Order: sequence, then structure tokens, then C-alpha cells
Amino acid sequence: MAPQKFWMVWVNNRSAPAHRHPSFALAPLEADRLARIPENANKKVYVLESLDFRVVEQSPLTRGEL
Repeated sequence: MAPQKFWMVWVNNRSAPAHRHPSFALAPLEADRLARIPENANKKVYVLESLDFRVVEQSPLTRGEL
């Protein structure tokens, strides 16, 4: 299955976002909710959009005898 675009919400100076929102419509609602939490007062809340990805494929290991 091909990778799907997603959005995440991050509060500045807090831990990394963990939840993927499958549509842009849901992410701003979560940003609003997080911004209203008292411990997030005066902190910027960002909606992040996935734009690209990378995959590092490992080469198979080879074994040789000495």
C-alpha cells in the first residue's frame, strides 16, 4: 500500500507528536483542543503536514569463511 499523507499537531517546547491525523480537517481541531489546555497557555501549537518520506533499505549480510 502506498504511503498516505497525514498531519500531526505539535506544541512548541513539548514532547514530539505521536498521533497521525488522516485528514487536514481533524488536525486543526486537535490543535485547538491542545491550545486550550492551561499548561499550554501562551505556547504556539503547530499543525504539521507530511510532505515526503525516506526509506533506507538494508543490504543483505554476506558471510565469508577465513
